[in-house]
Amino acid sequence: METENQSYIDQKEKIIKRMQQNDFPLSEQSAFHLEMMGDVVSIPFKPFQIAQLLMQINTLRPEVNNLPAKIFQRHYSDILIAYVQMLGGVEFIQNSTLAKSAKAIIAVKARYDKQLYPRREIIYRILREQVARHGKWKNLNQAVHFVLDDLVKAFEVYDIEWLQSELVLKQKMLSELEQESKQLYAKAQSDGVRRKPASIAKKIEKLQLELNNLNQILKAKYPSKEMEKFGYKMPYSGGYIAETIIHELRTQPDILKEILF
Repeated sequence: METENQSYIDQKEKIIKRMQQNDFPLSEQSAFHLEMMGDVVSIPFKPFQIAQLLMQINTLRPEVNNLPAKIFQRHYSDILIAYVQMLGGVEFIQNSTLAKSAKAIIAVKARYDKQLYPRREIIYRILREQVARHGKWKNLNQAVHFVLDDLVKAFEVYDIEWLQSELVLKQKMLSELEQESKQLYAKAQSDGVRRKPASIAKKIEKLQLELNNLNQILKAKYPSKEMEKFGYKMPYSGGYIAETIIHELRTQPDILKEILF
C-alpha cells in the first residue's frame, strides 16, 4: 500500500512538474481534426496555471483539521478566485454549486477589499509606533500579541467612523430614491397609471432596512461585535484576529525587517 501511495505521489509530482514547464503541447493530430471540423483551437489557460492551483490545494489539504476555520476559508477563497481568474469568469464553471459559491465569495471579496488597505495601514502604523518606543521583537507571535489590544481599539474607532459614513451615504441614497419615486408617481398619475415602479419600491425598502441595521449597530455597546451579526465583515475582525494578522505579516518581508530582529 505504501509503495502504491508513493508511486501515486511520484506520478502526481511528475505531472505537476511538466505542467510548470508547459510540457503539454496540443498534438498536431488533434489540432488538425479540430480545424477540419471548423472549430478554433483555443485554450484559455496554460498548464503551469493548473500546476499552481494543484500545489495550493496540496498545501492546504493536510492542514484542513489544523487551521482555524476562518483562515482555512480564506485559503479556500483564494484558490477558488484564482480558479475563476484562470478560466476567465464564473460563467465558465460548469458545476452549479461551485459557481454559486464562487459568485458569493467574489461579492464578499469586493466589499472586503475596500476595507483591507486602510486596516492594514492601521496594523503597520501601530507596529511601527511600538517599535519606536520599545524596540523590535524576537518573533511575529510576540509582536502581534504585544500590540493586539491597541489594534482592537484602533479597529473599533475605524468601525464607528465607517458606520457613520455609511449611514450618511445610505440616507442620501434613500432621499434621492424617494424623490425619484415621487416624480415617477406623479408622471404615472398623469398618464393614468396608479402603481409605483416596483424596482424603486424594492430599493427603498432595502435601504430602509440597511439604515435601521446601521442605527442599531451604532447604538450597541460594542458596535464592532454587532457588525458581524448583521453581515458586515471587516478584515482582521471576529475570532482568530492574531492568527490572521500573523498570516498577513508573513507575506510582508519589508515590514518584518522593520519589526523583528
